[in-house]
Amino acid sequence: MKDVTAKVSSVELINHNVYEVKLEIDETPFIAGQYLMIVLPTGEQVPYSIGSAPHALPELTLYILVSDPSSLAQKVIEHINTNDSIMVKMPGGDSHLESGAFIEEAEHILLIAGGTGFSQMKSLYDSLIEQGFKGHVSLYWGLRTPSDIFMQEWVKQAQNEHTFSLDIVVNEADEQWQGRTGWLYEAVLEDHPDLSNSVAFISGSVGMVYGTLDQLELKGLATDRCFSDVFAYAPHPDKPKL
Repeated sequence: MKDVTAKVSSVELINHNVYEVKLEIDETPFIAGQYLMIVLPTGEQVPYSIGSAPHALPELTLYILVSDPSSLAQKVIEHINTNDSIMVKMPGGDSHLESGAFIEEAEHILLIAGGTGFSQMKSLYDSLIEQGFKGHVSLYWGLRTPSDIFMQEWVKQAQNEHTFSLDIVVNEADEQWQGRTGWLYEAVLEDHPDLSNSVAFISGSVGMVYGTLDQLELKGLATDRCFSDVFAYAPHPDKPKL
């Protein structure tokens, strides 16, 4: 990863707790699915998936969840808001479109995101569209409640204009919610009971990633065809590293 100075273009609260941050950088290539580290004045380095695709450069978009005013994420937003430019390190991560040579030949690519894990999957989704990918792509985005949805215009456009599928699944529906409910893996397996010819990218918490992977493996998803940044820093809770 290299040090990059990023100009702050905008910071906008786009739902009750998610900020959309737009940065502008000099020519620093990355692959869809990779992340950057925001470097704070304290020396802390905070990772965020890049939510835009490489073809959008020199602009980068991040989606930052601030669930607690005393959180590190709040410190990140305050740092970005009070500076015209910030230091980042990029690119990082090996859960991206060049993770496996077989990706381009894959029959079906599953993009599975929990919460702001959507950022990484959006980058992958947009990049596959830009590349003219002809295979089947299914994006599943899981959230706790309907109020946690953000980027609603992008979601509507994606659902209306592209041949790729996009489903939002919430755990706690309200009376107005007309979409899918339950666990993400349940929606995936309802639509795709045989995953033996699929490739999957999963982004979310450690528990969400491994819990989803365990269920998908039962329906034929090969472990070497599943990619997640979680694998790099957190061993499977039920499969201790030997």
